[in-house]
Amino acid sequence: MTILCTKAAAIFDIDGTLVDTRETHLRAWREVFAEAGVPVTRKRLEHLFGKHSDEWVKELLPPERQREGPSIVKRKNEVFASRLADLRPFPKAQELLRRVKAAGILIAFATGATKRELEHHLRLLRAEHLADAAGYDREVARGKPAPDIYALAARRLGIEPGVAVAIGDSLYDVQAARAAGMDCIALLTGGFRRRDLVAAGAAEVYPAIGDLFDAFAAAGT
Repeated sequence: MTILCTKAAAIFDIDGTLVDTRETHLRAWREVFAEAGVPVTRKRLEHLFGKHSDEWVKELLPPERQREGPSIVKRKNEVFASRLADLRPFPKAQELLRRVKAAGILIAFATGATKRELEHHLRLLRAEHLADAAGYDREVARGKPAPDIYALAARRLGIEPGVAVAIGDSLYDVQAARAAGMDCIALLTGGFRRRDLVAAGAAEVYPAIGDLFDAFAAAGT
C-alpha cells in the first residue's frame, strides 16, 4: 500500500510530475543560454531540472554576469510560455487527482512554475476545482530545494507538514519536502536515479505518476 493512502493531504509538484514538461524546459533553457552566449551541456541542464529558475542562473552564469540572471529567467519564461500548447499530462495524472480528491484527501500544488504556467497546467489537468491550495514561484523567497513552497502549501491547507505527503519528480522535491517536515513520493520522470532519490529520503519511488495511480487504486482507496 502506498503511503499516500495514510495521509490527510497530498502536495503535488507539477512539472515533470503531472505534466510532461521536462524536455520542453530543457530545450528552452539551452536556447536562452545560447542566445546569451553561455554554452551549457545537456548534462548540466538535466542535473538542475526541478530547481527554481533563480538557481539555474546562479549555477550556470559566470560570476561577472550574475546581474543578467533576472533577464535570462524572464526570457526563458517567454520561450517556455510560447510552447504551452504542446504540453500534455502524463497518463493517469488526471485520474489520480480525481481519485485522491474522492478519497477525502486534501490536494495542493507546490510548483516553481510561474502563475501563468500554474493556471495553464491546472486547466490542462482539469484540476482547477480540485485544488484546496496552491503556491507558485514568486510567492516564496526561496525555491526548491529550499522547503518554502511546500511549507507554504501546508499552511494554506491549514495542516501540519507531517500529515501531508509531497509528490515530485526531482531530487530537489525530495530535499525540499523532507526539509519542510513531510514525506515524499518520488517519480523517475525527472531523470534522476532511483538510488539517489532514496538516498535523499524518498519514502517511495515509482516510474511515473500512472504507477502511483495503480498503487493507490489497488489499495481500494
